[in-house]
Amino acid sequence: MIKKSTAVSLCLASVLCAAAFQNALSQEYPARTVHVLSTFTPGSVADGAIRMVAQKMSASMGQPVVVEAQSGAGGVLAAQNLVRSAPDGYTILHAAPSTIVSAPFLQKSPPYLPLRDFTYITRLAIATSSILVTASLPVNTVRELINYARAHPGKLSYASNGVGATQHLEMELLKQKYGLDITHVPYKGGQEGLNAAAAGQIPIAFAPLASALGQARAGKVKVLAVMSEKRYAGFPDVPSMGEQLHDYEKIPTSDEIVGPAGVPAPVVKRLNSEIVNALKMPDVVARFNQIGFIPVGNTPEEHLAEIKRDMEIFAKGRKAAHIEPE
Repeated sequence: MIKKSTAVSLCLASVLCAAAFQNALSQEYPARTVHVLSTFTPGSVADGAIRMVAQKMSASMGQPVVVEAQSGAGGVLAAQNLVRSAPDGYTILHAAPSTIVSAPFLQKSPPYLPLRDFTYITRLAIATSSILVTASLPVNTVRELINYARAHPGKLSYASNGVGATQHLEMELLKQKYGLDITHVPYKGGQEGLNAAAAGQIPIAFAPLASALGQARAGKVKVLAVMSEKRYAGFPDVPSMGEQLHDYEKIPTSDEIVGPAGVPAPVVKRLNSEIVNALKMPDVVARFNQIGFIPVGNTPEEHLAEIKRDMEIFAKGRKAAHIEPE
């Protein structure tokens, strides 16, 4: 029988060995390429944002940080690939909150769960999204769009970035509040929906504000509002949803950085530090302002707390969309 003092000594030795291993791991990381799986469409605003941050991380960490676009299926495939990867910090995910929070609950047997299968690293940024209409639609404000939709039930459709994704739930909440009959048309990503609206193929879409304004200046779409309670400082001429609809409730439109469950704390700390430092660099801040991104860079603990709040908001959106697991 092991003596109590011996057991305590063994336990202490185990703790010290674990601490030493964690410290060594932190000092060695990264020893090779870090892969960032991105759920956003190549060439999109979000894709450009993460590639800029990855470049800064590569320079600072002394190892390549490679972004791999894996858009489609609401980001589920990329998230599944992440969950199956080794929890060593060499594979991380760049995704919308809908991929992490909402998409798992679209299936009766979820491929992953938000609070079980991810290590939260940081919220990268809040993406300033907008609602827009094709140029030929005779509306110029959100209120006018609501009135037009009421006068033409079942005649309008809108593009989203996928079933259960941010844009889908955003519009379904709007439809529920105002009794609107508008058909949902899911696309692979927000950029595809914007392109369809610009081509006159669909009357209503959502897109990052900077991208939408580019098409608006070309006369192909009309931007009705930025999806926030207040106007975005970078584009102050664009009215907000909050000032047009006083009961507006926003679906989160942020960019998240997570790893698979079990990434060692020292590695999480290093990744968090590298991303936060990149977000503070003047050229990154300037670029994010241009594309309508508000840098965040919070702690892993703060990130997890925000995800838990997002889960409640997305649950309301799923209920409004009458989404049942399949």
